Amino acid sequence: MLAPDARILAVELLRPPTGYRLDRAVITTYTLDLEALLALPLGVLAHADADLETLLADQLLLLEALQETSGRLHVFVDESGIAVPRTQRELYALLEEGVHPVRAPGGGVFHPKVWVARFTAEGEQCPVLRVGVMSRNLTFDRSWDVALVSEAEPKRRQRAKPSAQLGDFLRRLPTLAVQPLPDEVRRGLDELGAEVGRTRFPAPDGFDDPITWRVIGLDGPMRRPWFSAGAGSRVLAVSPFLSSSALDALAGMGTRERLLVSRQEALAQMPEETLEAWRMNEENEVLAFRDADLEEAEDGGKPGLSGLHAKIIAVERARQVDWHIGSANLTDSASIGRNIETMAVITGSRGSPASDRGSGIEQFLNAGFRRLCIAHERVADDDSGVEDDDLAAARARLAEAQHALLAIPLVLVCKPADGGMSCVLQGKVDLPAEVEAVTWPISIPEKQARSLKERPQWSLPITRVSAFLAFRLHVAHGDVADVRFTRKLTVEGMPEGRLNDVLRTIIDSPERFLQLLRALLGGLDGMVDWAGKGAAEGGTSRATGFRAETLLEDLMRTASREPARLKSVRRLIEQMTDKGEGQGVVPEEIREIWNAVDNAMKERRR
Repeated sequence: MLAPDARILAVELLRPPTGYRLDRAVITTYTLDLEALLALPLGVLAHADADLETLLADQLLLLEALQETSGRLHVFVDESGIAVPRTQRELYALLEEGVHPVRAPGGGVFHPKVWVARFTAEGEQCPVLRVGVMSRNLTFDRSWDVALVSEAEPKRRQRAKPSAQLGDFLRRLPTLAVQPLPDEVRRGLDELGAEVGRTRFPAPDGFDDPITWRVIGLDGPMRRPWFSAGAGSRVLAVSPFLSSSALDALAGMGTRERLLVSRQEALAQMPEETLEAWRMNEENEVLAFRDADLEEAEDGGKPGLSGLHAKIIAVERARQVDWHIGSANLTDSASIGRNIETMAVITGSRGSPASDRGSGIEQFLNAGFRRLCIAHERVADDDSGVEDDDLAAARARLAEAQHALLAIPLVLVCKPADGGMSCVLQGKVDLPAEVEAVTWPISIPEKQARSLKERPQWSLPITRVSAFLAFRLHVAHGDVADVRFTRKLTVEGMPEGRLNDVLRTIIDSPERFLQLLRALLGGLDGMVDWAGKGAAEGGTSRATGFRAETLLEDLMRTASREPARLKSVRRLIEQMTDKGEGQGVVPEEIREIWNAVDNAMKERRR
């Protein structure tokens, strides 16, 4: 189990083993916070263990980390799941090519939380694949989650049956995308899926190898719940969201001893006869998680900040126990495949209930999980799960309006105007009259939102043009919160060189140019330490000690020891001097030194 503040997990999943570099990574998530994604590459590449707010504070570090991972990090997120950022940042433009909204074919949501990373090393070393399956989204949530991580070297030929579904899932991601993916992204997913599909990933200590991966809902709804695998002697079900039919189906497997753990609010909504099936005898229990302050909706809505979010089903049979860990709740949508879900299955020895040895349910409970729970008791006249008709109707109207808005093909059309861009949102929007809807690019303040009842348009600087548009839906009911989400749209007339313009707004002086040049030559991890020391010394210029007279020596040393790092230097100078701009920011003496080194390297390659 992960503690509520264990955000470091995401960084650790993508950090390369010693001697390796991140070659490519695929992340799937139901909800996405763009600020969390913004900071992720820096935390990975710079080995920075600072919290997210600290990582987000230095735009130069963020910029280089984003450029270093450009084209290598791809996030697939449910089309309704991109949150509206708290802060407007021009750097969000660098995330656009790596964020891919997707849609579940079964009418539910895209709900998996699986990460796959491929690492490579120089020479003949085999690549390393790392896979993580979890219940946590890529957001700022402070919830109790569960995760399983494993890594292995891919085999060259034979197909590994335990990993076949996970490999197929990666290869089929392009078919779920709302917008067509570039050919190179499709090829990368196909290659990565093929490698994963022939890799046997080891289980944790105490469990039998290998891990078996299950993907639910990729082909739409199923006739039976995915967990219909036969009876056992005991079952443990942990799920923050419940439905009576899913609980009935799991109880109907014939297991004699049953233990259910959920949130107090979810248990209060269950019919008494459903819960009684989980209290058939003294060995059965229904428990409520102590910290149940979670507000995520199973099929859409605003993620909460804390509480139970882990999804586990453990079934004991004879001397063994099967643990199913991943993203699937005990709800209708998850159980029969309207949602897309991922689960990992590991098998171990159940051991003796009186012993702390073994991988059984009792050992898990005694290791600390049971103390997080209390016995669930239904309170007389408990109406915590009951809504009045007006409230339910208002929420339904918002949900229907969001669903309709997501289905409408919208295009942002941009044309040059007055030194910037005139951007007009095009597409026929037909929403219920009682629903107010506004939109705005996430790169500008919400006060510049425009109503969807008119033709929304904005006059923007080139650096503020964005494919990400925020939407806010509102109904006139005091107890119903607005629905807020972000869509990634197709943009016609996206200005050429926009990312270089964004770069030049951040690197706007020779001092800042030298800061980034030092990061490129010295490595991001050293840059983080150096930047921190500068701040601690009262804002001492970070360019101190890095002047033109030492640049030639530094460039030649890097060319000799790590020539690949000079690709980033070349890219930086080309971006800064694109269209003849950057004069005064890139000192002439620095440019002359770089040209001499670059020409020398070209002569050496001939």
